[in-house]
Amino acid sequence: MANHYCEKCNRTMDEKEFYRSNNLEKYPEYGLMNQCKKCLTMHVDCWNPDTFLWILEEADVPWVPDEWNKLLAKWAQDPTKVTGTTIVGRYLSKMRLKQHKDYRWKDTEFLQ
Repeated sequence: MANHYCEKCNRTMDEKEFYRSNNLEKYPEYGLMNQCKKCLTMHVDCWNPDTFLWILEEADVPWVPDEWNKLLAKWAQDPTKVTGTTIVGRYLSKMRLKQHKDYRWKDTEFLQ
């Protein structure tokens, strides 16, 4: 694995510490976003879409509230496990599964 630089915390770390975006024009280096997972999600409130929709748009994945809420319901049972990184990461992984992988942010309205 290669190292990647986080523009927010000014650290270089393993690329697994970064989310991938489907927008390869904006993120040509394998789709790796410019901020590490921790920096990107530090202000995410899993119950307030205003705090994370911009991340989904940057990752170029659709916003499907039902899918987000399913993950939240599953992980909210243990409040110590509910963090922005936990839910955002699981949601992005879910959007890469077969049934969602061909959809992008622009398809959000269609999927809702």
